[in-house]
Amino acid sequence: MLKITIYLVGKTKESWLSQAINEYEKRLSSDIEFNYVIKKDLISLEKELEKTKFYICLDEHSLNLTSLEFSKKIFSFFQNNKSNISFVIGSDIGLTKKIRENASFLLSLSKLTFTHQITRLILIEQLYRAIQINKNSKYHK
Repeated sequence: MLKITIYLVGKTKESWLSQAINEYEKRLSSDIEFNYVIKKDLISLEKELEKTKFYICLDEHSLNLTSLEFSKKIFSFFQNNKSNISFVIGSDIGLTKKIRENASFLLSLSKLTFTHQITRLILIEQLYRAIQINKNSKYHK
């Protein structure tokens, strides 16, 4: 089983977003175990990440990948990190310089800016897509 920890500032408040996130988590439950570390602010997030050796920051100014490239990259990370990956989603003001500098990899899900709540949904959908690509399913066309 693959393990993903998602670090973020703030909870998902919108019920419709929570329902969508829960749907993808349910679809992924046989492949991925999710763990969430939710902090109140960037300073506490920064301190929490000091304990983490490998993490991927989601940042709009970073590398954009196609879904196929994302799938390959994610499975490469899983192989190199014993099936454990951590993602970091910033707050409404992004990420601190220290968090970005200490990241193992910087990744952009889009050149557009999203709320942390929407980013969480997009990330989980892309993880689902990556799994389906790896399984050669019909989900990704």
